[in-house]
Amino acid sequence: MVLGGIIPQPYSKRSDHMIFSFGKRRSPEEQAVLKLIHDSFGFKPKKFEHYILALTHSSAGVKNEKGERLSNERLEFLGDAIIDAVLADYLYNKHTEISEGELTKMKSKIVSRKSLNNLGHRLELDLYLKRNLGKQELHRSMLGNAFEALVGAMYLEKGYEIVYRSLLDFFIKNRIDDLVQEEIDHKSKLHEWCQKERKTLEFVVLEEEQLNGVSSFVVEVSIDGEKHGKGKAKSKKHAEQEASRKACEKIFKED
Repeated sequence: MVLGGIIPQPYSKRSDHMIFSFGKRRSPEEQAVLKLIHDSFGFKPKKFEHYILALTHSSAGVKNEKGERLSNERLEFLGDAIIDAVLADYLYNKHTEISEGELTKMKSKIVSRKSLNNLGHRLELDLYLKRNLGKQELHRSMLGNAFEALVGAMYLEKGYEIVYRSLLDFFIKNRIDDLVQEEIDHKSKLHEWCQKERKTLEFVVLEEEQLNGVSSFVVEVSIDGEKHGKGKAKSKKHAEQEASRKACEKIFKED
């Protein structure tokens, strides 16, 4: 299969300018990419050109017959949106008691540039990424961008439902819930800090009501008698977490 009317040549992992070949017989490097996708996401890709493009940095992009330079940038845009949608659905359904603001913060942490770069590094995408950087070193963000582009390639071939399951399994295997818990558990963080600083921590329920069968709590956190933030949620536990989050933002920002 031809990408943009150009048939690239095989690449070497030791080269800074990696190029794949197309054809019925896969090179060892191409087989490695197939194995990467299968082992990481659970399926064997068929529309291989999407994945080649996903692993092509703009510095090594080639022009098609229209003069357009082809690279992974458009697939990166697409993959970013798919990752966002998958994680939004997952967090919304798993954490039903958490406010929109907290859900946004959780998702932002998981899809942060640092987190995606780490995933790209964990997959060793530097071994597969086609680039032509000269003396310039590979920037870690290129790996995160390539990861997003791979998700875009998966979506083009398999559609949303398969990508949803594959991507979610991948994130869970890579301890997504640890990142979520780290973001959620502000109360423990606040408690540890108060113990260390020998301060008294207290949570006070200011409001508790039932409206159409739905509970609502407003909780205020105080440290050594000083008010540090309020939280409102459908349960006392989550209201305390929201109040703790605001207190942590104030305390650790000041620190």
